[in-house]
Amino acid sequence: MSKPATRAEVITTLGIVLLVVGFVVSKPVRRSLSAHPSPDACAALLDRYVEHIIHAIDEKPPASELATRKAQARTLASTDPTFARCPTYLTVDEAECAMRANNADEFERCLP
Repeated sequence: MSKPATRAEVITTLGIVLLVVGFVVSKPVRRSLSAHPSPDACAALLDRYVEHIIHAIDEKPPASELATRKAQARTLASTDPTFARCPTYLTVDEAECAMRANNADEFERCLP
């Protein structure tokens, strides 16, 4: 037979649960208060991602292919509401991580 929890144990457990819930709930607030990348930085991210994708398909793509694909991606991104959120949703840390990535998989792991 187990003994009932003491008041201190209940308060400690409640405190831990409240801290965890507070941390999880505060993530959107912390994200909104963080520094965000500029629209130019977001455009550079898009270009970098296109480069990773094209290099995954062809290790040494022609420069004209890269330029064409980047232009196509910019055109698509200009009407994409998800991409439009980049300067207000991504953090500078996430953008810098993505820019340092060596391939598309690493790039994607940097983003939320």
